Amino acid sequence: MGAGIEVSVVTGAGGGLGGGIVETLLERGDRVIAADVDRSALERLRDRLRAQPITGAGSVDDALELVELDVTSAERWESLRETARERFGDPTVLVNNAGISPKHNGVKLPGTQISLDEWNAVIAVNLTGAFLGMQTLIPAMQRAGYGRIVNISSMAARIGGRIAGVHYSATKTGLLGLTRGFAWELAPSGITVNAVAPGRITLGMAQQTTEEVNARMLESIPVGRLGTPEDIGRMVVYLTGAENGFVTGATFDINGGNSML
Repeated sequence: MGAGIEVSVVTGAGGGLGGGIVETLLERGDRVIAADVDRSALERLRDRLRAQPITGAGSVDDALELVELDVTSAERWESLRETARERFGDPTVLVNNAGISPKHNGVKLPGTQISLDEWNAVIAVNLTGAFLGMQTLIPAMQRAGYGRIVNISSMAARIGGRIAGVHYSATKTGLLGLTRGFAWELAPSGITVNAVAPGRITLGMAQQTTEEVNARMLESIPVGRLGTPEDIGRMVVYLTGAENGFVTGATFDINGGNSML
């Protein structure tokens, strides 16, 4: 398994980072289930991809399936699994990218001011959503003896919530534990589980904060630029390659050297 065309699931695909991951997987030739709670965002992604050449996928409409998904719902995950099977076959790749980082007037709330409802919402999307996706899709990977899973964490898991709130930082740290736990369990099964911890990326959550915050972040990045969705997508392609079965339980910091400071 894994030597042919991968069937990949990407959550949070309607955002800038998720869309970049979808695009790089299509370039590889994958069949991709692009999932997001926002159907209109998925349709905008499809329209953008239709308007540009995707060398590996051929026709975008033949290689891409849009699925409206609430990652906090086990039932919705089961529906996605059935849609994937009917369209392309059982998924061999899962990229847990969906995440939220609530801001108030462009800035985070201090931890002592975060409501319980907001706390629970962030835990549900960022951590429970990834757990449900893995729980739903792993059994078919186990039967096949092959699978590749990548959890999108954050630099906030390494350095705390300089910009994101404590709830976001906690969930992204929790994803690293989830990654290692499943990596241990699944290593004998031909399934790898890794994490990517992006730094500041040009699209997505960077657009939720003020220009001043992003400028301050840019000053702290040794390579002198913000990251792009393609920077993350290329690492996802590497980690989900059939040839990389010896890489598991690892976290890859993609942040322009920021975590060295």
